[in-house]
Order: sequence, then structure tokens, then C-alpha cells
Amino acid sequence: MEIDPETKMVRTHIFYCDPMQSSQKPHVEKNHNFIRDIVPNGASTEELTQEKLDLMFSHINSVPRESLNGKTPYELFEFLYGQKILDLLNIKKIDKDQVTLKPYLIK
Repeated sequence: MEIDPETKMVRTHIFYCDPMQSSQKPHVEKNHNFIRDIVPNGASTEELTQEKLDLMFSHINSVPRESLNGKTPYELFEFLYGQKILDLLNIKKIDKDQVTLKPYLIK
């Protein structure tokens, strides 16, 4: 729990999942699987730049999700928070037929 030093009010609560309990974080696990499709276990991450990470997450967040009624995380975020924040985060919308979740994406 984080307390604001000036107002003495609670600013945030932090909750941790139990290790090895993917059922406590199924949506995070889905993203983890997508990341592993692009950066397989054992692959070096030394050459991952911010630009490559932005590209990777632009593709991952452009995959439609059943849990979002066929919408993408990008579309939901844009609806809730607006395009300006996405631009600041350097996350772009990738057309569904252009999404790539393979290691060559960031080569």
C-alpha cells in the first residue's frame, strides 16, 4: 500500500499473484504466451530496443480477444483513454491481417 506523504491518503494497493498460479492472472498469461511466440525461451534479449518492444506490443495489442468480444486491447484502450496516450506510449494499431507474432518481427 502506498500512502501519499502530503495527504496521508492511500494512493494505490498492490496485489501479488501466487507463483505458478496462472489461473490468478489469465490475461497476463495470454500476453506472456504472445511474447514467447516472438521471443522464445532461451532467446537473447540483449538486442531488444525500446523500438522493438513498441513494435512487439503494437502487434500483441492488435490481436482480437474473445474476452473483449472480438475487440483488440488497442481498441479498448483507445476507447477508454484516447489516442493521445497511445501516441505517447508509441503503440500503433496494426491491421488484423498484418499482425505478426513470430520471431522475425523484431529481427
